[in-house]
Amino acid sequence: MDVELYSSDAFTAKKEELLSRFESEYRFEKGDELYVERGGERPLKVRVIDVRLFVGEGGSLTSELLAMKL
Repeated sequence: MDVELYSSDAFTAKKEELLSRFESEYRFEKGDELYVERGGERPLKVRVIDVRLFVGEGGSLTSELLAMKL
């Protein structure tokens, strides 16, 4: 499944910056912690605060993860 990881404000759950886009079959859940590597910088630690699944035409599945920077 296609996954898009966005930074988000913890109180409003609004999408802000796209942190990463990748393919995964993992079932992400609220509270999961991830480390995002970004071009030579120190990995960014985030906590998933919302998981949104979208079912497209033909049954394609896309996931949006909203995450709070730690």
